[in-house]
Amino acid sequence: ALQQSVEGLRATQESVDTSQKLAKVLDGREKSIYEKAKIAMSSGDEEGARTLLLERETVKEKLLKVLKSVADDRKRLAMMESNVEALETRALEIESLLRRSVGAASLQDSGGG
Repeated sequence: ALQQSVEGLRATQESVDTSQKLAKVLDGREKSIYEKAKIAMSSGDEEGARTLLLERETVKEKLLKVLKSVADDRKRLAMMESNVEALETRALEIESLLRRSVGAASLQDSGGG
């Protein structure tokens, strides 16, 4: 269970990283389109500017979806990290109990108990 949780944690972290990269790309594209629209307006190309601003809105919508996905994935990641820590702690507790049991049994077998 611990190994599966760690693998799930790693996969979710990779998903967050990929989504963050996508968000940066979309943010850059959105800013670039806005600059092109400003240039089009200043050169009197209102139709071109309008087309660019509509394209920018589409990119902004995608960006918002990606950012929401990143936020959701980060929440999931935090929960998974907490679960993995709990599993690791429990595994250590069990290991400690087993070692104590083996130690006590050895002591009894050797006539010490």
